[in-house]
Amino acid sequence: MNPLIEYPRTADLAYWINEREAMRQRKEAGVPAPWTTDPEMANVRYCNVHREDDKVTRYIRNSAVYSGLDIPTWRIVLARMVNRISSLEAIAPYVAKGDLHGVKSVLRYYKDGGTAIWGNAYTISTCGKSMDKIDYVIDHVVDEVRLAGEPLFHNLQECHAQLMRTDGLGSFLAAQVVADLKNTGGHPLSHAPDWWTWAAEGPGSLKGLQAYYGTKVPAGQFRPLLALAVAQTAPFIMPYVATISAQDWQNCFCEFSKYIRVHEGGHARNRYDPSNYS
Repeated sequence: MNPLIEYPRTADLAYWINEREAMRQRKEAGVPAPWTTDPEMANVRYCNVHREDDKVTRYIRNSAVYSGLDIPTWRIVLARMVNRISSLEAIAPYVAKGDLHGVKSVLRYYKDGGTAIWGNAYTISTCGKSMDKIDYVIDHVVDEVRLAGEPLFHNLQECHAQLMRTDGLGSFLAAQVVADLKNTGGHPLSHAPDWWTWAAEGPGSLKGLQAYYGTKVPAGQFRPLLALAVAQTAPFIMPYVATISAQDWQNCFCEFSKYIRVHEGGHARNRYDPSNYS
């Protein structure tokens, strides 16, 4: 079976991955924006092929407050839920002291002044609770993770399951934390047996698989259908693209759903902005 014939979106997916990574490399080589002649790639803000190349992730990875072998998991949860560099910088002194009351005070100060405090990569809600989002995130998520202690570190899947026991950490957000842990040098998860092969579904990646296969993909079929799509697409990925883990493939499918929507004439929420492009 030729996947380019059986699943014509294989070529589209391989193209998106190859071109998105080429754009990143052109940018870092100093080539002027937009780093591509394809308007469907140039005019929409897409995450990178590899999550570790995204701007917020690079900030977190280089921060002594939010990343490192001895950093408690609750700090990573907080960093991912806030997910905005300016906010993370503002609260860093209080995070370093473990002062969550101070963290809330700083966030509320900027919020009351009209400053955006949350990142826009994904939506953080209060999960139906009628309360301020700052109080919910700090008191009902971050502090619960802190009180629960460190999650199990046998493999990514077990760590993900334990994190999801915390109210407010659904599959997607828990997986973001797992990705941060596994990419921390020296951390037990940095050599987990399922480092390359495990991924958790999210609403965006399910939409991406749906675009790929041309049919609805049930959450229960996510992993086998992801593995099949990866096997079909991987031979068409260019050598300049570093090996892609299952979690990064999951992220690629989330971005691919946006690309196909634009490709078919739909609307993209995050338009291209050279000053904020990662």
